[in-house]
Amino acid sequence: MRICVLALFLAVFSCLYSAPLKVEVAGKGAVLINADTGRILYEKNAHLPLYPASTTKVVTALYALERLGGEVDRLVTASPDAVAVVSPTARRSGDGRHLPYRLEYGGTHMGIKPGEALSMRTLLYGLMLSSANDAANVLAEHISGSVPRFMEELNAYIRSIGCSNTELHNPHGLPFEEHKISAFDMALIMRRAIGHPLFRDIVQTREFPRHETNKQPEGVLTSHNALIKPGKFFYPKALGGKTGYTVSSGYTLVAAAEDPQRQCVAVVFGCQSREQCYRDIITLFDAAFEEKRAVRTLFSKGFDDFVCAVPGGNRPLKGALAEDLLLEYYPSEEPDFTPVIHWDSLTLPVHIGDRVGEVEILSQEKIRLASQPLYAVQSVEPTLSHMLHLFFAAIKQKMVSHRTPILAGFGVILLYGAYHFTHRKRPRGKVR
Repeated sequence: MRICVLALFLAVFSCLYSAPLKVEVAGKGAVLINADTGRILYEKNAHLPLYPASTTKVVTALYALERLGGEVDRLVTASPDAVAVVSPTARRSGDGRHLPYRLEYGGTHMGIKPGEALSMRTLLYGLMLSSANDAANVLAEHISGSVPRFMEELNAYIRSIGCSNTELHNPHGLPFEEHKISAFDMALIMRRAIGHPLFRDIVQTREFPRHETNKQPEGVLTSHNALIKPGKFFYPKALGGKTGYTVSSGYTLVAAAEDPQRQCVAVVFGCQSREQCYRDIITLFDAAFEEKRAVRTLFSKGFDDFVCAVPGGNRPLKGALAEDLLLEYYPSEEPDFTPVIHWDSLTLPVHIGDRVGEVEILSQEKIRLASQPLYAVQSVEPTLSHMLHLFFAAIKQKMVSHRTPILAGFGVILLYGAYHFTHRKRPRGKVR
């Protein structure tokens, strides 16, 4: 099979430039991506590092799941250091007495006590539903041995998956001057996180029963995410997400949603109110799900021909499409693609109507977007010289294939002659 990459005419490319979604959001930074393709559908200061608040916990949950694998039901004992709490003034004083992961009074938590044994599953649900800062520290300490070590590993991990505008200093999102992430980086992380079945289950859960432990009775963990709960911000297509708020960050939200055609991730940072944050996210999702797909004709039946030289043929091979080759896509997504011809391995003669190859449209990621077969529009006969070449090649092959029996026959004859030569009776002479 021979492969040829085509150069499309500028006229084809001119109608395929992306048209970003026309929406407006109030947040300082925002982004909307297609979770299936990774394409950016809308952006506003998408690469500007901003304070994420508790949306940080999405990053912590993702890395925890990557490290834990399937071992989420093991028990973990909370250390006094992981759940120690100080006043906001003391924690934010900048005098170095408290590291960035230290908890502060007034922060969200699930009330973990020193020495309390909980399952990793319960900690993950507490992290994402109750936005538990204490759960974040306990998870981090267990996974890496210490929270500072966890943060080193976490930052290295997110850089490895393409996050270039992020530097995190704690696993929960409490205020710290250098603790920032861009909306785009957060979208990359959320896109990866929703690929984990347990993460999807967690962020779609409204309530989770917290079992009795060695320190506390049973209880219930409740989600803070209004997108998945009855109310004015309930969004039926939502897969879940994570909210956040501090005075320095404003209101923040990262979420995922899907319909039968599309799965999207949206991030909004720096909103002035909780209501505005939800309105921004819903506006972004609605714009994506209401967008109509465009259809463009890349190559036409009866107009575009494709030519290939056939060794030994009396003319070049000309192939054509039986149907137009169409590309369907969303206008807000940049349709970068490469058209490629795959010519079949052909045996002469080629007759009109024979399938001779295929035109394929590939994305930058080498994913097939569309294809159509090619059929011969004129016959190609072998030349006399090509026929003679095939004839003599066949004779040569026959001789090669029969060489062993022929040599064996000559060998038998030689052996027979040698035997009789050495054992022939010599004439008796007279004795003298």
